[in-house]
Amino acid sequence: MNRNYHLLRRISPFVATGLCLLVAASTAFSSVQDGIKLYKDGKIDEAIAVLSETAQSDPNDAASRRWLGFLLVDRGRHAEAVKTLLEARALKMDGPDLRFNLGTAYAGTGDYKQAVTEFEYALKLRKNWVDAQSSLGSAYLNLGEHEKATAAFAKSVLLAPNDAGVHNDLGLALQGSGKLDAAIAELRKSSQLEPGNSLYAANLGLALRAKKDNAGAQAAFEKSIKADPNNYVARTGLAGIFAAMGKDDEALAQYEAAAKIKPDDFTSEYNLGVLYSKKASFAEAANAFRSALKANPNDAEALAYLGWAQFKAGNTDDAVTSLQQAVAKDPKQAAAWQNMATIYTLQKKNSEAINAWEKTLTFTPGNAGALTNLGYLYLTSGQYDKAAEKYQAAVKADPKSGEALFGLGASFSKLGKTDEAIEQYRKAIVAAPKMASAYNNLGVELEKKGKNDEAKEQYRKALQVDPKNAEATKNLERFGERPGLVNPGA
Repeated sequence: MNRNYHLLRRISPFVATGLCLLVAASTAFSSVQDGIKLYKDGKIDEAIAVLSETAQSDPNDAASRRWLGFLLVDRGRHAEAVKTLLEARALKMDGPDLRFNLGTAYAGTGDYKQAVTEFEYALKLRKNWVDAQSSLGSAYLNLGEHEKATAAFAKSVLLAPNDAGVHNDLGLALQGSGKLDAAIAELRKSSQLEPGNSLYAANLGLALRAKKDNAGAQAAFEKSIKADPNNYVARTGLAGIFAAMGKDDEALAQYEAAAKIKPDDFTSEYNLGVLYSKKASFAEAANAFRSALKANPNDAEALAYLGWAQFKAGNTDDAVTSLQQAVAKDPKQAAAWQNMATIYTLQKKNSEAINAWEKTLTFTPGNAGALTNLGYLYLTSGQYDKAAEKYQAAVKADPKSGEALFGLGASFSKLGKTDEAIEQYRKAIVAAPKMASAYNNLGVELEKKGKNDEAKEQYRKALQVDPKNAEATKNLERFGERPGLVNPGA
């Protein structure tokens, strides 16, 4: 699930008034003051340059390091910030702000355990500090310790009940703990406090979708998009809602918008491929799956669907290559084996098709379609016992499959089991009343039993369903009868 954590709420600048009261007797002091002034003027990079030079020129200058560390965090240079702030602390330039910024820097490097240590220490030095409390919760959240995160954010809410951000964070922690109703309440409060905040509305949408409240989720995502049309999470979330509702055109539009926001993201491109395939726009589907694979080249499922889209677009060689790549990356990729088997079957490459269908069944044992196709291939290759075995399994998987019942009847016929063949053809007719070949073949089996009148009746029914059925026509003509029509029935 996509979540949007408030990783850290803000960093803490240092109070410079104490420095201002000192006499500017040293070059180091003057340089620090210059750096602070540049920072206040919004010239962060220039301030960093000045403070870096000051720190390098004086190994004992704690103030320059403390300010430099703060500015490095501001610029996202977290590893450098950790080193610099530790140097400041070693020079006895400690305090809640330094500890808070050090925690922020550690979190920026992904060291959330150390971040927790620093935030907790900052809270010992400055109690009821909502920013440190919320950052502590975020660190716990990133460690997957949802109960501790919830406790930290709950305290933040008590300290700042009208802060939308802390309600959002508490909602995310509660959701991670599986307390979905409580999470939704907090996320809703967050969105109410800041109705124009796209992030909070999107997070509410995700929680409502997890609750299977599609209408509520749709409204939240639409609100998020209204606030920020470039909110990728809201776009993909809304697309997912539309897809679940069967509104493929609306889903397609949202995924297309999401793909423009993040052109190289897997999720939107993959789902575009799926939707284009459903619309039989296979060239577009292939392009989308190729884009998805740029983001994740090892996704075997995307390769499998790319192969099918390529095949349907007329690029059979490319299709087989993609499918072979898919099973090479994931030998258990049933979709790839099935698509490959289908292509080989259509190409009448029976041995390759049989191997691919058998592989498909290894991973999806009850796959009625695979069993039916295998039955057909074994039947056409003269392996009648195997054909009957696969068709019987197909009928067990799908008792109403007219195709499987017909195939089983044909297998029994080839094995000389006339009574069994008759039984299966009758069942096939019940399952698929418009299957002309079932009537015809039933007639053939009845002839074997000497039941010629019943046989002719079945041939006529075959022609009722399909007046151009050549086999039924020939069979009636053998009896010297011009083909006629009757009402078909089992």
